[in-house]
Amino acid sequence: MDITLNENCISTRRIILYKKATGKSGRTWVYPLIANAGDDIHVSADPVENKPGYIGFRGYGGSTLKFNIDDGSVLELKGPWHSNADALYDDTGVDLRDAHLTFVVIAKDRKWNENSMCVFLDVLYKDDVPQIGSFDRGTLLAMKMSKELGIPLALFTESTGGSSNGFVYPDQIDVHGKRRNNDY
Repeated sequence: MDITLNENCISTRRIILYKKATGKSGRTWVYPLIANAGDDIHVSADPVENKPGYIGFRGYGGSTLKFNIDDGSVLELKGPWHSNADALYDDTGVDLRDAHLTFVVIAKDRKWNENSMCVFLDVLYKDDVPQIGSFDRGTLLAMKMSKELGIPLALFTESTGGSSNGFVYPDQIDVHGKRRNNDY
């Protein structure tokens, strides 16, 4: 089965309002007021990054980003970083860890066709539409299925940040691909 995603499968950048939170670190966090808020979290730069003479990396190359906040204000952050739901939760207690939009396909195998498109063979699971849940929803589901079947499975996962395409294994012990025998 050839999986081709239409251009409207996962929408991008139609965000109007953000919520602001201050973390234990003192840094400012912003996240959108949408179902998949976990996909678009930003955090202010470490204060040292915006000091005169700083040499090093800056979020968005040191650009100033503007966020429309739900209280009607506009927050300007110089050199913020795109972050993730785990870091937001750890610093603020705001839990968006199950607020990611992903599209998942799991199959027994895959191959590349003459047009360099990935073809998933013997598809076991395919989302009808992108789903809201954990960022690792597809990997966790594929790991469970792989363990039950006792075979490696091909996994395609797409999020608003991109996609990945690889295998999970029956002896895989975490979502990052670590296996019991420490192979990656």
